[in-house]
Amino acid sequence: MRGNMEKIILDNRYEIIDQVGIGGMAKVYKAKDRLLGRLVAIKILKEAYAEDDEFLKKFNNEAQSAARLNHVNIVNVYDIGEDMVNGRKLYYIVMEYVEGLTLKDLIEKEGSLSNHDIIDYSVQIAQALKSAHDSGIIHRDIKPQNILIDKYGLAKVTDFGIARVSSNATITYTSSILGTVHYISPEQAKGKIVDEKSDLYSLGAVMYEMAVGKVPFDADNSVGIAVMHIQDKPKSVKDLNEKVSDHLNRIIMKLLEKDPANRFSNASQLIEALEDQSFSLEDKKLEDTARIPIVVTQKREAKPKEDKEAVYISASDENDKKNTSKSSIRIWPLALLALLLVGIVYFFMTKSNDSRIEVPTVINLDQDMAVRELEKRGLKANISRTEESDQYDKGKVMKQDPESSIVVDLGTTVNLVVSAGREVPVPDLLGLDISQAEDALKEVGLTIGKTTTENSETYAKDLIIGQDPRVNTNLQTGSKVDIVISLGPEERIENTWVPNLIGTSEEDAYSLISQYKLSLRNVDYRESEEVEEGLVMDQSISQGTEVAEGSAIDLVISTGKKEEEKEEEVVKNVD
Repeated sequence: MRGNMEKIILDNRYEIIDQVGIGGMAKVYKAKDRLLGRLVAIKILKEAYAEDDEFLKKFNNEAQSAARLNHVNIVNVYDIGEDMVNGRKLYYIVMEYVEGLTLKDLIEKEGSLSNHDIIDYSVQIAQALKSAHDSGIIHRDIKPQNILIDKYGLAKVTDFGIARVSSNATITYTSSILGTVHYISPEQAKGKIVDEKSDLYSLGAVMYEMAVGKVPFDADNSVGIAVMHIQDKPKSVKDLNEKVSDHLNRIIMKLLEKDPANRFSNASQLIEALEDQSFSLEDKKLEDTARIPIVVTQKREAKPKEDKEAVYISASDENDKKNTSKSSIRIWPLALLALLLVGIVYFFMTKSNDSRIEVPTVINLDQDMAVRELEKRGLKANISRTEESDQYDKGKVMKQDPESSIVVDLGTTVNLVVSAGREVPVPDLLGLDISQAEDALKEVGLTIGKTTTENSETYAKDLIIGQDPRVNTNLQTGSKVDIVISLGPEERIENTWVPNLIGTSEEDAYSLISQYKLSLRNVDYRESEEVEEGLVMDQSISQGTEVAEGSAIDLVISTGKKEEEKEEEVVKNVD
């Protein structure tokens, strides 16, 4: 497809330059946005996905959500579109072009990275995840191939939209997703619903690879790798690379815990741990119950030979016996109370997990969908209030209490705050240029969406001649407004007739060519027995042919007879 795509211009705007990558679902091309004069990366879906209507619908929705993410460590999504090329429809995403290499390329080049670089890149990736998680978006496919490093060392995470869509499908472990399975979380491998802690596990696998130059688990097939993620404990990073600091080793191993509850609570906590060497990685657990000495009762007849744990009491001191007996009587009530407390703690700690559940993430879901997701898991939903929001569309859940990942009893009520949105009237963009339109939209909380071009007799080149939605239409803040940009008046092609130039002088021929709005291209001079010197003997376009104005024409001018013949004629005339 590389050769077929070069020199293709999508939607009369994006000029494909070269293929720069390929993934399981799409091919990536370097391209030039001819309208804005900048380089972009274009991800074009493979045919297998382009023919799935349901997938395309999800893909479009998720890509639009990803386009709303705006963070220095996230690759920006500029545009989403489709175009017909060579008889088939192409679906594509236009993204920020990052000049550099993938983190996977860097690892393969370096083998393993320094503590400083691991922490630097990990903090940047975690910052990207925090921004996405705060917007209710889980990546689901964090891997070094999806992390770009530019020439200044800035890390940028890509594929938020496309990764989310692909993970919605039933997981099938085939060789085509082998690269992804190397970083998949145990809960995702089991097909369970995932949250932000799944992304943190995948980041842990990426950090593991940065530290030792290889993934935590590997096998001959995808199923084997997935099972290892579920069951096996990875080897300590420190054991494989002694240069890795103890603190960093503990962070990576904590991220790779099988139980999500044993990982970091969120990306913010991970960032704090990475940046602060004194950050405590110990989990906060129930305070240890005061250690109570075990009281061993014994029969007076017990013999040492029959019980190695028997307690020996001196027979020579009856007073000690009496004192010990009295002390035992006083200790018994305390011991019983301690045993009772231990029993209560043990009961609650071993209480069946069937009555407890982890609260799922419902942020950014429609209100009805959020309620269904909670009720499906045995929880109750309560719409506590609505709030205006620039970040969340109307009807989307913007807050939840308890938050995700907290373990609660079945039947617990989860209070939801639903966005009331914030609608603003769309400003009039007609006659503005791109820069002016961006300022006008930014002022009311909107942005430019898809841009197309058309010829216009009314508006000069590069001015806006159309917009969707129309002016004064109410629109949720954060939404995009599509615009149409003028290419200027359409060039009209006027025709003319080619005059007869044969037999005219060279000077007259030039005059006629100009008069008929043609252009002279080549002039050739040849000898001729019939045509006098200086006259046109041939023209490249025949007389009477209708051509476009400005068409080029070639002439052949006679130089007359050969020199010998001219000399013979002179001699004859003299005689």
